[in-house]
Amino acid sequence: CKNLLTFMHRYVILLCVLFLAGCTDQLRVEPENSLTFGNITKEKDVEALVYGVGAGVRDMVCWNALLQVEKGAYADEADESRRGARMLELEAGTADLWEAWYQVIMGAETVLSHVDVVEMPNERRQFYRGQAYFFKALAYFDLIRRWGDCILQKGGINWEPVAKTPWPKVCDFAIEMAEKAAEILPPFDKLTDCNGNTMFSKSTPCQGAAYALLAHLCAWKAGGKYFAAEVDRNYDEKELWDMAEKACTKVIESPLYDLVATPEEVCASVLVGNSKEGVYETVMKDYYNEVGKRVYSLGTDYVGYPVRPEYGPGVVQDFTLRIFTTSVRKMYPGADTRKYAYFYDLDGMDAMDKSITGGFAYPYKERSVNITVTGTKKKFASFNSNRIWWRLADIYLLRAECRVHLGGDKIEGAIEDLNTIRKRAGAALYHSSEDNGDLQMTVFREREKELLVEGYRYYDIIRNGLDYVHSFLEGGYQTVTQQDCIDGAFFLMNKSIDFKENPLMRQNLYWLKRQ
Repeated sequence: CKNLLTFMHRYVILLCVLFLAGCTDQLRVEPENSLTFGNITKEKDVEALVYGVGAGVRDMVCWNALLQVEKGAYADEADESRRGARMLELEAGTADLWEAWYQVIMGAETVLSHVDVVEMPNERRQFYRGQAYFFKALAYFDLIRRWGDCILQKGGINWEPVAKTPWPKVCDFAIEMAEKAAEILPPFDKLTDCNGNTMFSKSTPCQGAAYALLAHLCAWKAGGKYFAAEVDRNYDEKELWDMAEKACTKVIESPLYDLVATPEEVCASVLVGNSKEGVYETVMKDYYNEVGKRVYSLGTDYVGYPVRPEYGPGVVQDFTLRIFTTSVRKMYPGADTRKYAYFYDLDGMDAMDKSITGGFAYPYKERSVNITVTGTKKKFASFNSNRIWWRLADIYLLRAECRVHLGGDKIEGAIEDLNTIRKRAGAALYHSSEDNGDLQMTVFREREKELLVEGYRYYDIIRNGLDYVHSFLEGGYQTVTQQDCIDGAFFLMNKSIDFKENPLMRQNLYWLKRQ
């Protein structure tokens, strides 16, 4: 499978280089070259295009992957280099290119423009079409979480200058794409390549992955109503919470996904990749020659000793994001085994001299790594795990969140979902006295605990509302107004190059006022 993916990646680069290499100015995409695309005559050619789009997602998740999620990553202390962004200073809007995301979108459009003209069984045609829909929805989902408003290409490619579209409308389109993908993609156990071989990678879009994406899209729009412009806020968020809840249920009730038995297995297996708990992920494991040292995991900010052999215990005091052992014990009280799975030798390290440890815990959730050896010296090279977009525990807790918002007879189901995750960890089951009876807060905190260091928390805070932003983020986030949020305080600026040949482009208003 690895060799095939590598071959297809190289093949599609040769096939599509003129088309995908330059997504900048407006989108910076070059017109289709007839010599390049005239050779797409067989199903394997279309399959190669799809593999190329999937390879583009790998670039997407590596491209300044931590610019957003670091802002809300749980930490008691942060390195000075991250403080500005975490406090909503100008660094929080650090300009970034959105090229990689639009390469995925344009690659998906290329698949859609060729899938109907190549002879193949209709079932296969639908498979490739569904994957293209999924990739478009995925790229737009990540775009609106990072930049908010962005350029929307609904069908085909518009070569004329295009203004940015408000994020709720982009989200509507992505929801439509995810719904179409969920309708026509096969379940995971029915995936086959063009030669009839079973496909085993969780990086291949399938029905379950499409439902997970749909759930997160609907939840994002529902929870984000307060930072939508008034003209774009005339929608019923309850309908969206209901759609998200139903999509979560599709994943949870599928026999193809299951929680692993323990938090230890989450670290040792699920976060490495291709486990029964994984729903959708991007292949990074065993691709060091292609991925290299590119960052795609928050583990980069947290994980030192003993995962990185060149470091001793004292390095914990200098790491980018730091968590006190006392905070870990408070977060995971009693018999909750996550504190021992997610942190290395919690009790032993806590007993060490505080002049060495600083009183900090040693995150151990990300631990699969590539090591280079020079003589007798070993050195950390990169993490060696997939980029997990969604795992089943996330979907359970997202459904719990949806059910809290739906209220009524859904509340009992929300508590059941919450307890499903707690039971796995050996944690105390829910009691109505928690968080003064605020079940929404309890679900948020459970996501914070279960998904620690996985990159969810910044988006979870935003989705839960302005009170959560004021309470759980730092600095300027604690006083940001609703109008600031509408103007784009949560999102990134565009680089100046994005304006070069598109006079209709406009900068994020919040950051424009502060430049």
